[in-house]
Amino acid sequence: MSKRIEKLSKKEQESLVFDLVNALVQTSNIAETALFLQDLLTKTEMKTLAKRLRIAKLLLATLTYEEIQMTLHVSRGTIAKIATWLSESGDGFRNIIQKLPDQKNLSSWEDRSDWDQFKRRYSLYFWPELLLEEIVKHANKRQKQRIGEVLGKLENKSDLHKRIENMLKY
Repeated sequence: MSKRIEKLSKKEQESLVFDLVNALVQTSNIAETALFLQDLLTKTEMKTLAKRLRIAKLLLATLTYEEIQMTLHVSRGTIAKIATWLSESGDGFRNIIQKLPDQKNLSSWEDRSDWDQFKRRYSLYFWPELLLEEIVKHANKRQKQRIGEVLGKLENKSDLHKRIENMLKY
């Protein structure tokens, strides 16, 4: 396949990459991006790219090759290739990895309970609750502290209030 791409002019190759980059930028949320990548890539390609990103993340977190091998079950050669990319340029990896959410605070779109999925499907009925959850999720430290103070003053707390308090503890 790469031989076929090489038959294209440099301008045509750049146009292909331009479309790909712009397609990724046009996605507006995690679910839409995941759906697009699922259609664009095979499962193997998706796993390969995901492992490359995680290797870069672990290398930047100063894990050793052995630790990365044990964690991701990849070869030293693969790790070395990513390490070379990071040392030669790596700005793309660094910029994106810096923006990735912390795994322990990540409310994954896959891990939502059936009830959460139901609420999102029928969001018109649950909009106040969903709105509050999103506000807390995206609040800065000072805002979360203020929300916590207000919740602390409430006498009768609903399940929603308790969940929001738990979200604030992270």
